[in-house]
Amino acid sequence: MKKAKIIILACIAAILLVAIAALAGCKTGGGDTVKTNDPGATDEQATETVTAAPTADPAKIFTDTLAKVEPNPDQHVTMKATDDGYDIFAPLDGKWGYRYGPSIMYYPDGSIDAWFATPGTSGEWDWFTYKHSDDNGATWSKEVVVLRPTPDSMDHYSVCDPGVVYFGGYYYLGYTSTIVSTNGGINNNVFVARSTNPDGPYEKWNGTGWGGDPQPIVYFDEADSQWGAGEVSFVVVDETLYIYYQWVCGEGRFTKVSTAPATNDWPAHMTYRGFGYMATGSQDSCDVVYIEDIGKFVAFSTYERFSANSGIALFESDDGIHFKQADIIRTNIAQFCHNMGISKRPDGHIQLKDNIFVGYAYYDGSGDNWGKWPTRFQHVQITTYEGKVTTSDKGGKGKLIKDYFWTAPDKFWPIAIGALPQHIKVHVGEGTYEIPLYWYDTNLGKHQITDFSGVTFDNYDTNIISIEGNVATLKAAGKTEVTMHYEGLSQTFKVYVYEDDFRFEKKEPDIVSFTPVYDDITVYMKDGGKKHKVQIRGYVVFENDTWGEAYNDKTKSHPDYPAMVDSGIDKYRMTYEVEDTNIISVSKSGVITPKSEGTTTVKVTIGENLSFTVKVTVLGERDA
Repeated sequence: MKKAKIIILACIAAILLVAIAALAGCKTGGGDTVKTNDPGATDEQATETVTAAPTADPAKIFTDTLAKVEPNPDQHVTMKATDDGYDIFAPLDGKWGYRYGPSIMYYPDGSIDAWFATPGTSGEWDWFTYKHSDDNGATWSKEVVVLRPTPDSMDHYSVCDPGVVYFGGYYYLGYTSTIVSTNGGINNNVFVARSTNPDGPYEKWNGTGWGGDPQPIVYFDEADSQWGAGEVSFVVVDETLYIYYQWVCGEGRFTKVSTAPATNDWPAHMTYRGFGYMATGSQDSCDVVYIEDIGKFVAFSTYERFSANSGIALFESDDGIHFKQADIIRTNIAQFCHNMGISKRPDGHIQLKDNIFVGYAYYDGSGDNWGKWPTRFQHVQITTYEGKVTTSDKGGKGKLIKDYFWTAPDKFWPIAIGALPQHIKVHVGEGTYEIPLYWYDTNLGKHQITDFSGVTFDNYDTNIISIEGNVATLKAAGKTEVTMHYEGLSQTFKVYVYEDDFRFEKKEPDIVSFTPVYDDITVYMKDGGKKHKVQIRGYVVFENDTWGEAYNDKTKSHPDYPAMVDSGIDKYRMTYEVEDTNIISVSKSGVITPKSEGTTTVKVTIGENLSFTVKVTVLGERDA
């Protein structure tokens, strides 16, 4: 399907946007040729030259890989916790905070890397922090923020739910984000960034290559009021990358599967493989591993999350695509657990002899402590048996853990830095702009930097601005990124300089561009046994240099956020004209209902005179 250039309305001025830790754009010259995943691109756009992948670090690669085993359908897995575990993080003295959804990677030398979702700040919901251990988890480094949203882009509200895999010399860090400003997030998409180092700097997939503003690798295309796609997990088997991600729509909560060749341009070559399984409403997303001893893929997920009856569920698969529940473990697992990960080798494999542990967030169930979630690491033993699937922990019950708060340290240290706002808009006639600079501590406390002797800036267009201390001199209209350095940390923000007569704020600005997200849409009569409601969406660029996702929405189904392009305003209302109504119908909000197999077109118009046409192909039922 053809993906249009993605744009969104930056309609809430109070949202303070922050950039990725380093937008180190992909260098060109002497490298591989990467084919874009946009079939509508021109010949010049269809390829770009990128540097060849680095050589993988031998210290990170296990040399004891087992020979491929044909999975036995009658062989199954179970698990038990072998210790009480320990908290790698806890909130401070009753204060709000968390480090959930850990992605954990261990190496042959006993060292471990771990990534966590942590609260963001200044209008951003989540960032990623990172810790390292050199001694099998006995001690851990201080945490540091390694990935943040990119302002004025498709992930500008958050980076959530880390999932990491290492191959070909790169760490690939998958994450969830959305362009919709609602509590909890809806309409999420899946993104990925990569780095040669676990702590970055990371460059994000931009739709055709690496670096710059991010584009989703999985775009949620169903009804806009749903949670969407995200919470990714990766496994590499036989040079194939398996990509697992949650898909929450009107038909339920699912895990979907895509695959790609394990090459450095893999997002351009993803193939959708279907639904792995349907989850219960109280089940988190899965973290998947490949167990070399038995040739099976096993998914782990917290079950009946946020409840006294919570535990860890295991799902197994012989082909990496179709999963069935194998067991539920509660004994010795903390009650009210949620958002887990399991330790694995860099490629997502484990062996039964490995030193394996799970990590999950939890709390004591008290309403006063909602959002005050510690993260516990706990060793587990995975075993196998043959015969009928049985429940090994029938009647098991988790343990209630209280009084988990940590005492604040005597001195905080910087884990992140940044300018506020991270998306600066100024008029050139203002002459200068004083940039407020801050560092953030492990409790996400904000500290203003007043001594600029340790601050440096680079990677900006000196034709547009120059910076001395924290003062930017405005030279000419234009847009530039700026990378700030302080205390060994880096952060990139954006500066937009406009001509003096340009108006930032304008009520009901005119639309200057209206394009489809996809202009070639495939809909199944049923996919995985369900009738999924694919939505036609457009993107608009406004005259005041804001941008928005366009679909008819008066916020009735989710009134806690303003519509991206509010159909309550006549000039933004969209209409849909179907060429052959025997094949599909389209609702007022752009949701397609398939009627029969075939191909037709839909003309989509916004306001009075801007329109585009999409092709819609309806196919029969697709197996899960």
